[in-house]
Amino acid sequence: LPESMACRFYVATVLVETTIDLAIEGELFLRVREKMKADSQTDDGAQMATSRMPVYLSIFALAHVFQFVMAVDAVYARNTLQFICLTIFNALFLIYAIIQIKEIRDALVGASTPGVSNIPINVLTTIIPIVISVAEIAYIGLGWKIYHEFGWKVYKFLGADRRIKKMYANYQIYECLVKFDVFFWAGFSVQFIWLVLQDTDWEYYVTCAALPLSIVLLVEGHLAARHENKWMMATFMSGCVGAMVYFIYKLIKVLLYLGTDQYRLVWKSLTVFSVIAIALLFATFVFSIIILRNFGQGLKDARTHPSRLSAYLR
Repeated sequence: LPESMACRFYVATVLVETTIDLAIEGELFLRVREKMKADSQTDDGAQMATSRMPVYLSIFALAHVFQFVMAVDAVYARNTLQFICLTIFNALFLIYAIIQIKEIRDALVGASTPGVSNIPINVLTTIIPIVISVAEIAYIGLGWKIYHEFGWKVYKFLGADRRIKKMYANYQIYECLVKFDVFFWAGFSVQFIWLVLQDTDWEYYVTCAALPLSIVLLVEGHLAARHENKWMMATFMSGCVGAMVYFIYKLIKVLLYLGTDQYRLVWKSLTVFSVIAIALLFATFVFSIIILRNFGQGLKDARTHPSRLSAYLR
């Protein structure tokens, strides 16, 4: 456990938020599955509208798990920027949770199966944004406290050299971008595979193969920056360009066919994920150039120097 009380409260807040929301999402998931069974006996329109909800609920749950892992990682890595990004990420949660209220209520209209609990749908869908809102307030307050605590520790860790501190700040931004790339790449791919593509489509298998390869590429980007390997960074940057072309192609395709049955119910979510992924990729590419130019300038030695590292971790 971290020594800082602010960090402990931060991790505890994320854990409580994740636990409550996952429990509610699990309950809603069960009710949606029961509704899907009932809709299979009725019209195709109702079945199509309900069938997409389990994927959205699963992505929402995955986002909570991702947020918890990122919070623990931010505390361990002393990455102040990551706390700021997590606060923004949680705010996006809140927006999505509010949008999700109507979607879930519409999908479960007329459902008679209570699920594990007898709590009404209206109550369950209202609790989630309330929990996220309270957590958001806590993240802002605790994040401010942690920012000042870590600012002093980073000073002890790196010393007074402003050049090294600037390079370290760029390194933290780059690391944060790479980590968030993982979620939005995976989130888009999962939606595209399960909601749009059919297993008879060649694009289905290409997307399935691209998902694990993209994760490997992002890990390579992390290792390239950490060990200051120019060849790995060059490969990673080439992969970023290829990924940007891929997401731009997907975005254009979604917008061109948004009126068709294949995209009519999912184009908004796919558009949001693809736009964010493109923006993150562009930012990642820009910072990868900055990181590459900083290779051999002393940051690696400052990060790995035993005496400084021990002083930083105390």
